[in-house]
Amino acid sequence: MASNGKKENILTSWKEIAAYLDRDVRTCVRWEQRYGLPVHRLERDSKAKVFAYKEQIDEWLTRRSAQASANSTACRVPSRHWFRPFPILFALAGLAAVAYFLFIRPGGGAGAGVPADFRLSGSELIVVDGRGRDLWRFDTGLPDLAQDEVYRPRSKRKAGGDDYVPVWPYLLIRDINGDNRPEVLFSTQTTSEYGEGTLFCFDEHGTVLWRFEAGRALVFGGQPYRQEYRIFGFDVDDYDGDGAPEILVIAHHMPDWPCQVALLDAAGKTEGEYWNAGYLMDASTGDVDGDGTNELVLSGVNNEYRRGCVAIFEAGGLRGGSPQLEGSFRSPDIGQGGQAAYILFPKTEVHAALVQEGDPVNHFWIHKGDGLTAMTTNTEVLYDLDRTLACRSVTLSNTFRNYHESFSRKGLVLPAPDADYQNSLKNSLLYYGDGRWNRLPPAAISASADAPKR
Repeated sequence: MASNGKKENILTSWKEIAAYLDRDVRTCVRWEQRYGLPVHRLERDSKAKVFAYKEQIDEWLTRRSAQASANSTACRVPSRHWFRPFPILFALAGLAAVAYFLFIRPGGGAGAGVPADFRLSGSELIVVDGRGRDLWRFDTGLPDLAQDEVYRPRSKRKAGGDDYVPVWPYLLIRDINGDNRPEVLFSTQTTSEYGEGTLFCFDEHGTVLWRFEAGRALVFGGQPYRQEYRIFGFDVDDYDGDGAPEILVIAHHMPDWPCQVALLDAAGKTEGEYWNAGYLMDASTGDVDGDGTNELVLSGVNNEYRRGCVAIFEAGGLRGGSPQLEGSFRSPDIGQGGQAAYILFPKTEVHAALVQEGDPVNHFWIHKGDGLTAMTTNTEVLYDLDRTLACRSVTLSNTFRNYHESFSRKGLVLPAPDADYQNSLKNSLLYYGDGRWNRLPPAAISASADAPKR
């Protein structure tokens, strides 16, 4: 068991000693009295406060196991000369006894010695096993590192959150490289929101396998943007359909609009990278077009057009940047986007009355081979797209209708939220293809181009 200095090597109570040995306090007291468990006191009184050193306990365990092994063997072998040719066997037997005592013995519990949970203390990440015993610590050097109340709700796979903003993990413990041992993925998050651009991958012993620094310095329209990015979150899934897990990382510039989506393999190598001129908030994989393979779908907002957006990628297509026309949103260092489709959703009159910028699509769901539904965040207008991405229908939520009624009572003249208005929204989606924005999705344009001419 690794020790990171004298402080971490000391156990300062019977409770800590018992937890370290995976036994109850009564058993540990008995071991001190009968077998010489190395426990120290500040005073000679037997009731005084106790402390112990982990390394001394480890040495004691090794000696006790070796003695037990030697005694057992001596009872079966009549002559001591029989032992001389086999010193290696005795060493192996001792090691086996120690392994049994620490990991296999009754009461040891599943996950002993293997990362299973964590806690934050000051600037440190502390990883513990399934029995709650400290395994290792990592000091981030960040004095304002976020603590358990921030990381604990974000230590499982991506889930839905308030206001339809997904809750992305900040920390995950799982096997990502197929060695049947858990790795620890940990992104730095702080109360000041600075220093949040690093994702670490540790092995089970706390060794840093790799680290990913989000973003890079770029120039858009002559305006430089420093490599100052915040990791919005990450998750692990088979995002490219190759049967192996990847890590998808979403990072937002601090404090501006460039957004990076990076796809990393289990070794931390970048397999794909996409840049969007506006925050992306959600990502998921699923069969959108019914071809039997999954696509990667991203959603958020595009700042140039001030509209919610959805980008769809075939396997291996995550590259380049979002389609931008205005020079201030384009970078010479970012190539053409590899998206199979990029969709802009209309900004409604109700949203304009809210005096807000783009109405982002922070949430969507895929219909397993039958398209997807995207929902704008502020007004909650739902757009149901078929497998070709053509809009089948538009649904105005109660939230939208309540806003509409409230603004109308204040004297603002708005289009009636009827079928005609819904149809107008349905026909207002824009799809990027062939270097321009179109009213039809790419599949419909291709089908029209392939149709025989009369």
